[in-house]
Amino acid sequence: MQEYDEDIEEILEDDDDELDLIALVSANANDTSQYLVFEGSDNQFYAKNVSKIKELLVYKDINIARTNSDGLVVGTADIRGNMTTIINFDKWFGSEVLDDSAYELIILAHYGGHRLGIVVKRVEYIVNIPPDTMTDNSDNDDKTSFITKVNIGKKKELCLIFDSDKMLLDVFDTIDTQAMDDTQKIEEVNNDKLVLFADDSRFIRKMTESLFIKMGLKYKIYENGQLLLEGIANIPAEEITLFITDLEMPVLSGREVIDNIRKDKKYNDINIIVHTNMSNDTMADSLLEAGAQDIIGKVNMLALSEAIKKYMV
Repeated sequence: MQEYDEDIEEILEDDDDELDLIALVSANANDTSQYLVFEGSDNQFYAKNVSKIKELLVYKDINIARTNSDGLVVGTADIRGNMTTIINFDKWFGSEVLDDSAYELIILAHYGGHRLGIVVKRVEYIVNIPPDTMTDNSDNDDKTSFITKVNIGKKKELCLIFDSDKMLLDVFDTIDTQAMDDTQKIEEVNNDKLVLFADDSRFIRKMTESLFIKMGLKYKIYENGQLLLEGIANIPAEEITLFITDLEMPVLSGREVIDNIRKDKKYNDINIIVHTNMSNDTMADSLLEAGAQDIIGKVNMLALSEAIKKYMV
């Protein structure tokens, strides 16, 4: 993803014919360190990984069939022939909801098998945020994963990277129930080796642990890629049957986990599954070329269980 120095507003002004669309595609679209920074009603800055973003849309140009309830969902819009759930970020985060005219853009995301439009006040720019600059913030707020600093104008400002998995579960509240129901259909497997799993989202860790228990697996779960690599230093390779890693993590990303594992010949015969909601095709190809065997979308417990059975050694 190209790193922009100018505001999104300036980009829009440069293309009067396509004010409803900024395609977030470039030669570096598989870079998990690229984030879209936007401002909330509380004047706090937030960030979302661009690999989970399909487009930016101008809010006033989208025809939304609005819900009559006071819930999280604003309504539904037909975007490029696909019915898309629209939510207000400030509403979800628990901040003040401003007058409708204060909101400028919709961040269109497609992950977990769902299309989601996130209404935001203003987008600042796209920026590179290295994983090692992020600090875990989930204990302070269960809707955030990390906190970091970004340049806004000539100042460094605190920026919260929100938990997309938590948002997904909150908006589509049947997902959590369905995932738990799915685990009831899964049978145990016979394997005495360890499955090693890394994900920064506490919600995903909890759901996946329930799956591992149901499958009767031996497992170790880590909160980021660095902890996984530190953990395997004390585990003989012959005791490991499978690696499963998220992509977007602090300290060390999933791509870096794959690169490090594949550099060590003693893990050559151990498969790697990437468990992610990042849906970029370029990124998927890159991960497979780097040495991953499969990419499974999050919260699909049945698909993950089948992949585990397929790739255990």
